[in-house]
Amino acid sequence: MDGGRGGRAPAAGRRGNLRVTLIALAFVAVYGSGFVGGRYGLPYAEPFTYLTIRFGGTALVLLALVLCLRIPWPRTRSAYVHLALSGVLLQGVFSTGVFYALYYGMTPAVSALIIALQPILVWLMVSVATARKVRPLSVVALVGGLLGVALTVYQGLASASGLTATNVAFGFLGLAGLSTGQFYYQLKNPGTHPLLNGVLQSGSSAVVMLAGALAFETGVVHWTRQFVLSELWMAVGVSMGALSLLFVLMRSESADRVASYFYGVPIVAALIAWPMLGQRPTLAEAGGFAVIVVSIVLFNRSSRAPERTVRPPLPRG
Repeated sequence: MDGGRGGRAPAAGRRGNLRVTLIALAFVAVYGSGFVGGRYGLPYAEPFTYLTIRFGGTALVLLALVLCLRIPWPRTRSAYVHLALSGVLLQGVFSTGVFYALYYGMTPAVSALIIALQPILVWLMVSVATARKVRPLSVVALVGGLLGVALTVYQGLASASGLTATNVAFGFLGLAGLSTGQFYYQLKNPGTHPLLNGVLQSGSSAVVMLAGALAFETGVVHWTRQFVLSELWMAVGVSMGALSLLFVLMRSESADRVASYFYGVPIVAALIAWPMLGQRPTLAEAGGFAVIVVSIVLFNRSSRAPERTVRPPLPRG
């Protein structure tokens, strides 16, 4: 009987790991497509205006779902504050940086490559917050990730690839927003329903984006077929679909393990941008991807807790 229970436990663990892996793969695929989807619609509206429509539409749809399903609202004021602040960072600041980088000519692949540094920043935050022992492989992964992005950005700035100091600065602003937003959310997670997270985080981001649009943009929108399709995909597919998957992952995984999934985003973005936008990765970008892939392997190995092998007692006599 003990053997039966022992057999069921590992099987349940494998099913749980498979579930997390499938969720992570779906998240990376949908999230990576967002870099291309945003670039697809940006010719028809300025970034703040585009994001106001995206987040506002997402918040309204999710609010209708919350009311129909009668999901209870948070009872404490701090829960609203934590969700709003994490939403502005995780969605608002992140999307502002990424969309203005794309608006000023950065390719989706390079933008996603900069965002691929997010696992390293979150790892640093977690390491400092928990004062845990730093493993050598983690340091190697940190340096490798930095070299991969530096290779791409430096070569791009020195060539005609469309990179400028302005769009690179916006790219790193998006990286900072995503990293601090994810870390803050997992630090202050009020445990609310994922749909409520979406309502409050998208709603707060929409308000901030609207303020930016009124202050810095003309507000002109060209309602073309491409723009509508782009907004629908970014609002439903990415803001609702991918971020809901991200919330599920953040409930079941540590902050740095969740962040490691972002390493796959630039590859997805590059593969989608090639046929859709005709943006073939340059040699420098390919080199940056190769270094990042090596860093993925090293980082995942370093973040994996060592397993203890329990040996059965030797028979007596």
